[in-house]
This record gives sequence, structure tokens and C-alpha cells, in this order.
Amino acid sequence: MVRLFLGNRAGVILLLPFIIAGYQFLNNHFNYYVSEVNTNLGFWGESANLFPLISTIGAAVIIFINAFTINWIYNSNQFLERNSYLSSLLYVLLMSFYHSFYSVDGLLFAHTFLILMLFQFFKLNQHSDGKRHVFNGMFFGGMATTFHPPLIGLFPFLCIMYWVVRPFVLREFIIAIIGFGIPSLYAAVFLWYYGHAIDLRLLDQLTDYTSKQTDFLVTAVLFSLLFMLSIVSIRSRMSNSSIRLKKLTSTLWWFLFVALILGCVDFFFFRQIERFSFLMLPLSIFLTFSFTNKTYSFVATLLFYITFGYSIVKFFF
Repeated sequence: MVRLFLGNRAGVILLLPFIIAGYQFLNNHFNYYVSEVNTNLGFWGESANLFPLISTIGAAVIIFINAFTINWIYNSNQFLERNSYLSSLLYVLLMSFYHSFYSVDGLLFAHTFLILMLFQFFKLNQHSDGKRHVFNGMFFGGMATTFHPPLIGLFPFLCIMYWVVRPFVLREFIIAIIGFGIPSLYAAVFLWYYGHAIDLRLLDQLTDYTSKQTDFLVTAVLFSLLFMLSIVSIRSRMSNSSIRLKKLTSTLWWFLFVALILGCVDFFFFRQIERFSFLMLPLSIFLTFSFTNKTYSFVATLLFYITFGYSIVKFFF
């Protein structure tokens, strides 16, 4: 499977819906990730989950769109010399350990908008006008915030992320504030008008949530080992890469840092691990590097299959 997605065969993307459907089928059969009674949509309030099947199908569609877009970002920015479709598979695998994979919620929508934000930021160029991409990127960042309010603290880091690619320009900074503020303002008015309350706890039910934390610990060890292998390959790739690619990689490092903070806050304050899912966005790109190193590719492949096997076996316990 790894070799198939690592090659330059665009058709392998069509296998992702079947993999996603397989996870959905196992979860529906064993009810491992229990659907919430209400769907938390951040500033947009809560929606009663009256049709779990529609929510499940919707989550599957969004997961596929997110995976496809991440891979598009990966290939179009030439993180490697040749195209690869492994980052899309890694996103699906990594997200299969989170509730958002199996039921639509605000967190999953936030993923989509953050990916679109990165797509816009990665279009920035130091030698051309960047106002349009800055506005679009910050607008998508603001949209992500409306579905997941804690992301509002991400604004300074979003500025740093695009400043890595572009120099500071006052006019662009003002445009960035406007782009980020427009969806947040509309969502705040909607929240006030309808009298919704923001619930920072993502999951209401805590039934058997200890097992999910155990899953997180197991996968965290596996992901960390893969990530350490990736760092070696990333350093090797960066030593021979263009200045632009180094800047794009720095942007992902900042994203990784902020996602780690959000995950830690979620764990220490709410004893949940759902916000660690934001880590899966940069990791799905970073971890791809571990499979391209001839020295460590076998170990990386072995760790992948262990993780993939565990992602399936867990449903049976």
C-alpha cells in the first residue's frame, strides 16, 4: 500500500473512498466512536444529530476532500522532486483515531478551512503582490475560527506564518485583519442574535473515553517514531532545496507548534484529545519524508503497517 501511494499514480486517490468507507463500516458495526447527541459547531451553536447516517456520510466526504487538498498542496509545491499521494493516505489513517472522522462537527469544518488557508498562503510569493492571497488565507482562517472558537488565539501565529513567506507590509497586514475579522464578526452577530452559548468541551459523552486516550498514547508513540525518522529526511531535503520551499516548511513548523499547544490545552483542561487532530494536517506532509529516505524507509513502512493494523484491530476490542 505504501509503495502504491508513494508512486506517481494519480489513480490511487480513488482508493481512498473505499478505505474511508471501511473505517466507517467498522465503526457503525462496533459503535467504537459514539455519535454525539448534538453537533458542536462553535459560533454557529449546536445542531441536533437527528440523522447519524447523513452525518457519517458527510464526514467521509469532508475527510476525502481534506485528504485530496492536502495532497494537492504537497505536490503542487514540490516538497519532493516527484509527485506522491502518500500524504492523502496518511491524513486518512491519522484522522481515523478521532471522533471527527466518523461524524461531522465543527472541528472537521475547521480542518477544511485551515487547509484552504494553507493553500492560499503557499501561493504567496516574495516578489509579487500578495494582498489577494493574504486576504483569502486569513478569511479561511477566520472561517475556521467560527467553527472552532479557540482558534481565535491563532491570529498572531497566522500572521507569522504568512510573514515567513512575505515581508511585513502594513497594507497587507490591515487586509489580513479585515479578512480574519469579517467571518468572525458575522459569526459573533449570529451568536448574539440567536443566543447560542459556546461550549469549549468538544465531546459531551465520556463513555469508554479512557480507551480512546489509550489509543492516543499508542499512536502517539508510533507517530513520534515516524516523525523522528522524518526529521532526518526533512533536514536532508532542506539542505538542497530552494529558499521558497524552506519558507513553506517553516510555515508548517509554526502550524505544528500551535496545534501542539491546542492539543495540550484540550487534554489538561478537558481530559480530551480531539484538538490534537490539528497536528494531523502538518504531520500528513512531514511524515511522508520518512518513506523517501533509503536508509530508514523500511522502518517507516513497518511503523506505518503497525499503525494501520492497530487502527483496524482496535474496533474488535
